[in-house]
Amino acid sequence: MDRNVESLERVLKNVSEYERIGLDTSYLKAFIKNYKLFLELHNIESDLENNSYSDRMKILESILSDKKLFPRIIDIVEFSNKNLDIEFRSQKASRDTTISRIIKRAEKDVEFKENLKSKLTYLINDGYYKEQKKTVSSKKSMLNDLDKWAKMLKDL
Repeated sequence: MDRNVESLERVLKNVSEYERIGLDTSYLKAFIKNYKLFLELHNIESDLENNSYSDRMKILESILSDKKLFPRIIDIVEFSNKNLDIEFRSQKASRDTTISRIIKRAEKDVEFKENLKSKLTYLINDGYYKEQKKTVSSKKSMLNDLDKWAKMLKDL
């Protein structure tokens, strides 16, 4: 772990006694969390280079499973039908089944995988992400997650 993170956590621990009498440490806690995320994102490239192909597919699966990005199963189905030229006729299959079908197709077809990556990247960076960033300022954790997904997609 980074020395700065350790120092910041030590400071937080030392001032916790003042927290009991009214000191607000929420900004420090948020800063530590964001700093850890920043460090994670900048180390992500080396982690992805070491990941196997199945680990990379799990990353795509995690992105598709993210309920912040696709809150309902119909959102996944519509995304697939419109952007990936998959024709899911109904939403009778479970969320996991639908996602596994997309992932299996990506494993078999490299062109499809690249298309999936580009469409997800667009959805995060240009579509959904920008709309949310402009309209909702209280969902910073969601935006941090989306930033992380965008970075992972870029490096896949």
